[in-house]
Amino acid sequence: MEFPMTQIQARAVENARKEYRRAQNELRVHRLSETRYRGIPTVNNWISEDRHGTFTYRGVTYTK
Repeated sequence: MEFPMTQIQARAVENARKEYRRAQNELRVHRLSETRYRGIPTVNNWISEDRHGTFTYRGVTYTK
């Protein structure tokens, strides 16, 4: 004879599903931010900025 789930058991199942979905999303976000350079894993945690100005590299002046 089978017994139906209690309210507590149903909440536990629902919470486990929510936790699993949250963990999946966190892993997906982490994988998107990871980059490999020649097999070495690196994490991209900086945002490139478009910088304007005049720069000099090895005696050559560049304007951006």
